[in-house]
Amino acid sequence: MRDIAIADWTKLGATLKAERTRLGLSQHELSARAGVSRSWLAKLEAGHRGAEFEQILRLLEALGISLILRSDAPAPGGDASAITAAASLDAGAMQRLMDERQRSAEIRRRAWSADELDPTRSDHG
Repeated sequence: MRDIAIADWTKLGATLKAERTRLGLSQHELSARAGVSRSWLAKLEAGHRGAEFEQILRLLEALGISLILRSDAPAPGGDASAITAAASLDAGAMQRLMDERQRSAEIRRRAWSADELDPTRSDHG
């Protein structure tokens, strides 16, 4: 599915209905997959407001659609290529940070497991 800008409830409902139809699903089939009622789905497709975000996320997942939030406003003082390059660098730095956090968490889990197995190491007095 191509990127689609959703500006209001009507556009959201029409987009979801079009994707459901493209996949050959009935409202009943999709609502069962997403764990929502068929009447709720019908209202959402018709553009009614006030749907709970959790239900919308389940519906998107059932349709195989990803939700991506993107700013249309340019960053102050930067051009698009510089922003893209910075984002790529930030993604690498973020991955390294996540890897380090994961290693730290594993070390703590091992230490906690060792404490549970060795009662002489307990801090509970």
